[in-house]
Amino acid sequence: MELTMFERLLQLPLFQGMSTQDVSDVMSHVRLDFVNYHRGDEIVMQGESCKKLIYIINGEVMAEYRNDERQFTLAEPLPDLKVLEPYNMFGMYQTYSRTYTFMTEGSTLAIDKRVLLNQLMTHNIVKINLMNIACNKYQQTQRLLCDYPDDSVRHKIIKFVLSHAISPKGRKEVQIKMTDLADIIHETRLNVSIVLNEMQEQGLITMQRGSFIIHDLQTLSRE
Repeated sequence: MELTMFERLLQLPLFQGMSTQDVSDVMSHVRLDFVNYHRGDEIVMQGESCKKLIYIINGEVMAEYRNDERQFTLAEPLPDLKVLEPYNMFGMYQTYSRTYTFMTEGSTLAIDKRVLLNQLMTHNIVKINLMNIACNKYQQTQRLLCDYPDDSVRHKIIKFVLSHAISPKGRKEVQIKMTDLADIIHETRLNVSIVLNEMQEQGLITMQRGSFIIHDLQTLSRE
């Protein structure tokens, strides 16, 4: 049975825990911008100002990160993604860190930052939900530093991918020259080549010219 828009709002991270009456109040007093997309349409581009809270109502999304030096890109499908970088609405760098594109037809709901601050933040549950989202992002970063010490080439490669991925699981496609990867993780090209080939022999990755595909990052991380 297809969910109504009201039921979808209740499932969104910012509104979780709110009563039906509170959500009804939001819908009646706050402007919510709904947009439909076709497959291949970009939602936002990397570097674009993060002035809206954008929720994925339906559809599957691909995220692509490109580093400033243009040494590499990391693309990952995020079929369960619900909200686009709410933590980047605040802080020193208030821009999107990735380009997001629909892999299927889909739709989004956008809430202007001014509406969030002036109207939605009057609800304590919204403040708590937004704080939890930001804290979870920070804690994930801290755990990464502890879980993967730089004691092996394999750990360095895994940490490199995890540090630039949104989700710690699923398929990742990394377009990068082996020499650039070696420079980034401070290893020799030979050592990087040996480890990547070992991963491929174990069925964890597929190497291609100028790129490698991780079949499931979570599985690789556990090996």
